[in-house]
Amino acid sequence: MSPRTPDRKRTKVRTDTDLERRKGTRQERASFLILCEGKTEKDYFAGMRSRRGPHIDVDTPKADHLSIVREAVARRSDEYDAVWCVLDTELDETLVSAMTCEAARGSVELGLSTPCFEVWLMMHHEDCTRPFSSANEAKRRLRTLVPGWSEGNTRLPDFLDGVDAACVRARRLDPTGREHLKNPSTNVWQLVLVLEAGA
Repeated sequence: MSPRTPDRKRTKVRTDTDLERRKGTRQERASFLILCEGKTEKDYFAGMRSRRGPHIDVDTPKADHLSIVREAVARRSDEYDAVWCVLDTELDETLVSAMTCEAARGSVELGLSTPCFEVWLMMHHEDCTRPFSSANEAKRRLRTLVPGWSEGNTRLPDFLDGVDAACVRARRLDPTGREHLKNPSTNVWQLVLVLEAGA
């Protein structure tokens, strides 16, 4: 009887197709650039950054509304899935028209609030349907809802539990997101939904 030959372990040879199959198991995060006019907006959106969410760059150029939109157009590149400007309408029809035209020309999205971004923040805490005569009036109302809030101290945790409610309330006021001069109104809900989808 001849001695048994030991079993040889089979070694799998890796082929190009195996390597190709292993590539891309991890999806790349979506990337957004948001240009804002003030610290309040910047703090809010910077607070939305998370390890598992989309990549969010937030910047506040020291410029007027129209110049911010033009800068956004100039910074539009393949680096970002979308570029947004978050601005107040100032209840100014001429300004809104100019910003809308400039943004459309450069494929930039607008998140506009009337009269100001604080309307969006308010909607995290209550329905907001009564018109405001000025941005200052809206800010005073927000301070009653969020004691300790100030333009220099906007903390996302003060609003986080109400994000979904704010989207519902804002969308009810302006379902298309295009009635920029309706007082009050904000289409920032569209940006928030885009950021959530990019997570």
